[in-house]
Amino acid sequence: MTAPLLSIENLSIGFTGLNDQPVFIVRDVNLTLAAGETLGLVGESGCGKSSLLLAMMGYYKQGLGRLRGGIAYDGQDPGLVSPQQLQALRGGGMALIPQNAGQALTPTLRIKAQMVEVLRLHSDLAPGAWQARCLALFERVKLPDPEQMLNRYPHELSGGQQQRVAIAMALAGEPDLLLLDEPTTGLDVTTQVGVLALLQEICQDLNTAMVYVSHDIQVISQVCNQIAIMYAGEIVEMGSRADLLNQPVHPYTQGLLASIPRLNQQTLPHPIAGEMLQPVHRGSNVGCGYAGRCPLATDQCRA
Repeated sequence: MTAPLLSIENLSIGFTGLNDQPVFIVRDVNLTLAAGETLGLVGESGCGKSSLLLAMMGYYKQGLGRLRGGIAYDGQDPGLVSPQQLQALRGGGMALIPQNAGQALTPTLRIKAQMVEVLRLHSDLAPGAWQARCLALFERVKLPDPEQMLNRYPHELSGGQQQRVAIAMALAGEPDLLLLDEPTTGLDVTTQVGVLALLQEICQDLNTAMVYVSHDIQVISQVCNQIAIMYAGEIVEMGSRADLLNQPVHPYTQGLLASIPRLNQQTLPHPIAGEMLQPVHRGSNVGCGYAGRCPLATDQCRA
C-alpha cells in the first residue's frame, strides 16, 4: 500500500493556560492526503482552519504550538526537521498560496526580482536559466505578455494578475502539495472563476495534491474531490465531494448546505441560528462543539 503524501494524526494546536491546562484552537484532527488528491477544508472564520493549514508547513501563529499529535509530509515531520530540511520542504515539497497576493508581494521590488529569489531558494537551476523558467511559469498560469509582467511592480498588476503571480511562485519549486488559504478572497466573480479553473487544471496536469481552505463550500466543491467540514477546532465530517454534498450526515454540514441560496428556490435560505463558540472558550470540554446551536442535540452530545 502506498504511503500517503500527507498524514495528520490526533493533532491538537493551542497553548497552555492557567493551572497548566491546555487551551485548544485545533483539537484531535486526523486526515490523510494521497499524491494528486485535492481536499477542501470548510469552516467559519475562527474555527481553526488557517491554523491547521499553517501547521502543515511547521508554522504556528504567535503564542500557539503543537500540544499533541503528529504531522508527516512524505515521511518527515515539519516540526522536527532541521532548519535546512524545513526550507527544502517549504517551497520545494509543499508551497503556500496566500489569501491576499497583493500583501504577500514586496511592493518595492519588481516581479522579476521576487520570482528570481524564489528560484534561487527552491530550484536547482543555474542563474542563466532563471529568466526562461520565469517566462514558462507565467505562461503556465496564463499571464498575458510574460516579459512585460516580469518588469512590473505589484501595484501595476490587477488583483487577478497578482494572484496568478503568487501561484507561479508556488509552482517554482515544483511542489507535490499546494496549500491555499482562501486565495480568491477579494476577487470579482469572473476573476475568481478563472483562478479556480487554473488551479484545477494545474492539479490535474501536474498530479499536484492540494489542501484548499475556505468558508465557501460552493467554491470548495468546484475544485476539490474530498471535503472536510471544520467547526470550533474539530473536523466534524469528511468524505467525497459527492457523498458530502448529496448525503451530509452531521447537522452542521446539513445546516451549511441549507443556508446556500439556489436559483430555483421558492423560499429564503435557512441560516444557522446562534454563533460559533470559539475553540479557545471551550476549555477541556470534550462534548460536541456544535451542541449549543444544534436542533438535534441531546445530553449525550454535550457530555
